[in-house]
Amino acid sequence: MQPGCRRAHAPVVAAACPRLARMLAGLALAAVLSAAPATRLVPAARADDELDFGLESHRLAGVELSGNVTFTSTELKRIMRLQEGSWTRPLRSARYQPHLVETQLRLLKNYYRNRGFHQVVTRVDSITVATGGGDLLHITVIEGDRTYLRSLTFVGNDPVPESRLREAVALREGSPSPADRNAFGNDLYVLTELLRNETYLDAKVAPELTVVPLAGGAGYTADLNYRINLGKSYRTGGIALSGNDLTVDRLIRREFEIAPGDPLRWGKVEDTRRNLLGTSLYRDVNISAVNKDTTAGVADLAVRVIERRPAYYELGIGVGSLERIRVLAAWGHNNLGGKGRRLQVRGRGSWNVEDVVSSPVSFDQGQINYRGEISYVNPRLRDGRYSLDTTLFLSRETRGESGLNMLGWGANVGTFWRSDRYTTNNVFLGYKVTEPEIHPQAPEDWQVRFAEVNPGVSRVRSLNWAMYLDHRNDLFHPTSGPYTVLTAQLAGGLLGGDYHFFKWTAAWHDYRRMPLGTLALRVKAGGTRTYGASVDQGPDGVPYDDRFFAGGASTVRGYANNSLGPQVVNADEQDYLNYTSDILLPDNPARGGNYLLLTNLEWRVPLPVLRKWGLATVAFFEGGNVWAELRDLHLEGFRLHSAPGFPTDPGSTKDWDYRYSLGTGVRFDTPFGPVRIDVGFPLKRVRYLSDTRDYKDPASVWHFSVGYPF
Repeated sequence: MQPGCRRAHAPVVAAACPRLARMLAGLALAAVLSAAPATRLVPAARADDELDFGLESHRLAGVELSGNVTFTSTELKRIMRLQEGSWTRPLRSARYQPHLVETQLRLLKNYYRNRGFHQVVTRVDSITVATGGGDLLHITVIEGDRTYLRSLTFVGNDPVPESRLREAVALREGSPSPADRNAFGNDLYVLTELLRNETYLDAKVAPELTVVPLAGGAGYTADLNYRINLGKSYRTGGIALSGNDLTVDRLIRREFEIAPGDPLRWGKVEDTRRNLLGTSLYRDVNISAVNKDTTAGVADLAVRVIERRPAYYELGIGVGSLERIRVLAAWGHNNLGGKGRRLQVRGRGSWNVEDVVSSPVSFDQGQINYRGEISYVNPRLRDGRYSLDTTLFLSRETRGESGLNMLGWGANVGTFWRSDRYTTNNVFLGYKVTEPEIHPQAPEDWQVRFAEVNPGVSRVRSLNWAMYLDHRNDLFHPTSGPYTVLTAQLAGGLLGGDYHFFKWTAAWHDYRRMPLGTLALRVKAGGTRTYGASVDQGPDGVPYDDRFFAGGASTVRGYANNSLGPQVVNADEQDYLNYTSDILLPDNPARGGNYLLLTNLEWRVPLPVLRKWGLATVAFFEGGNVWAELRDLHLEGFRLHSAPGFPTDPGSTKDWDYRYSLGTGVRFDTPFGPVRIDVGFPLKRVRYLSDTRDYKDPASVWHFSVGYPF
């Protein structure tokens, strides 16, 4: 061996002693071959093999959780996002990636920690193979003691009262204490927005959480302190506008809830933005605080709008179970003369093929229905908070269950105004002329009676009020929030006209998110009372067109359109048959009611797999009816089921029975609202019996329409 090789390191040996290096390599190769003579040489790993290492997915048979007491396994699995097999994904095999299980455990742990379990432990105990194949994950949760807030304090909030800050936050004394700062995000946002609305645009809020062990190892408690740096209080400086090429500055400035020199409360700025978007003149509005002078406490506002095209037109064609062919057309302009005034012309025509007094009508026996209207709106009369709304209309409508066609025309003049962010009011004077005509396919005896009665033109002059309280998250596809509508109508009296009555309605809607889809509810009630010269006419003192009707696609599915409630009575026929007036006859037309009650419950669920194409399904349970007088409403009528027995049988369905139905349907979402096909199954059917005809309500009724029923 060469002397210089004795102390050399291995790399040096390889370079300086080539003979020694070759000898050592040969000995190593011989050792490998002698130890594994049958081993084949393995090719080097490719780059994509290295990238795929550990990323393989396994079939998932299920997840079994143990130790979780506070939260259900279903809730925790949703947090972990482990997609087990489900009937909602029939075509998708449940799989998981082993290298991401630790990430799922961290999600589970954070969920617990932010709900007070600071010492929680989550782990995978084992992974076994299920009987039917696939991995079964066994996960254990050790919850530990829960930590609650002992105290809540604020520092640096003067002059903002602490009571206001306390009312705003969700985490208070007695609440489970989150362990991570991220869990305070919602309260931090609420406090910051509250302070911004108090003119402190640069306010900073920082939570300080102190966890304290309880005596005797009984767990932990926590003290939460919000440290607040208010910064400067601002007033409004100048207001600069941009982007309004088609609208004059005045149209924007009149929507402002804040003026130069006012305290700069950001809530007023947001109200201004909503006002501008509500004019329909702008696609987007951005308002920001600029040029802040921290010494003087003044900030300017920069308002930038993106305008819409003021003129528009609409054209649509549709079909339905009653309106077999429907055509809609409209033209409008939202900025006449650049002054923000609106003009709209709208028309709707359809070929109505509707059963006439429960008798089927062929397609060629249908009737033309239409409604045309012209409306003019000045949204800010004299730049104030009230609008000027005028509408002229002309209509023709088929009422098949009453055997009539109704011609109508008239005008409304009134105003809208907004009380607050969620409440809108509408007051208007209405003038309506209605002229009934007999439907050509109505029964002959009814045509004779109509000619004998010879109802003439009726004129109704009324003062109307409506209030809308809208807390829905979306006007067209609501999934949460309540919506309430209250209306009142005073007709006749000092206003004149042929009828004198008072009419009111109250409707409450509510929408709630469910684990699958949305639950929609509605309760609606209404009533009318005659007065003055119409008192002697009783229920008939309310004109036909202003009565309540029920049954059909938007009220109680499972029953024919407008078919529920009392009938126009033929006293001679009832005396001949020995029937009372609450027994329904096959050929008697529906007369409508002076009192209404509806209850609707609908569960709207996207269809598995098909939801990407806008397809959904619903299940519904509904009830409702109309009554001529309050004394016709009986507690017995709210029984859940009654048979279509012999009409005089006390147990058979009567016209005063509250009518229930259940059913299902399919929805297809479009930009104009859902196209829906429903089938309803009535729970309280009626037997119509006379000396010439014996007829029962069908066991199911199909409805085809556009838009949500409520």
